[in-house]
Amino acid sequence: MNRHGIKNTNRRLLAAGLITASLGAAAIGVFSPAGAGAAPAEAKLHGVFRETAAGSALGYDIAGSAKLTVKAGTVATVNVAGLDPAKHYGSHLHNGTCASGGGGHYQDVPGPLVTPPNELWLTSSANPLGTLDPNPGGVAHATGTALWAARTNSVTATNARSVVVHEPVTGTRIACADLG
Repeated sequence: MNRHGIKNTNRRLLAAGLITASLGAAAIGVFSPAGAGAAPAEAKLHGVFRETAAGSALGYDIAGSAKLTVKAGTVATVNVAGLDPAKHYGSHLHNGTCASGGGGHYQDVPGPLVTPPNELWLTSSANPLGTLDPNPGGVAHATGTALWAARTNSVTATNARSVVVHEPVTGTRIACADLG
């Protein structure tokens, strides 16, 4: 191959590399529309459920896990064992740690709106206002989603810190999983 053939080959490889890099950057969100800012970093937090003192006093022996994935939106999933199959439990993203009692329900915009879409509630069905519905063995699997990205490391606002399971009717916090 002559010198010109080598140059042309190098130019084609360079052009192909730049196109590939540009497509890859666009696919992972390095480029964004004007004024939109950078794509949010993805956060994946996990936690292990333990019954609270109140849950233990009510006779619960809870085990399970929680996972929170935050990017452009928020997805929470839980697997909880040790529930009464005859009951339907509330479960929500909370803004406090389990040691602090779980705090209040995490809200995208703090204020009086206390249901989805401003809060993230977990459900065993397609109903965003649904409940954890245990199977006959007392195990519930549930998911909750929100279009907003939950705060996980803000220094000026509340953060998503835990997932709490509530006893039906009374709302007693029977189990909690710290997210970290």
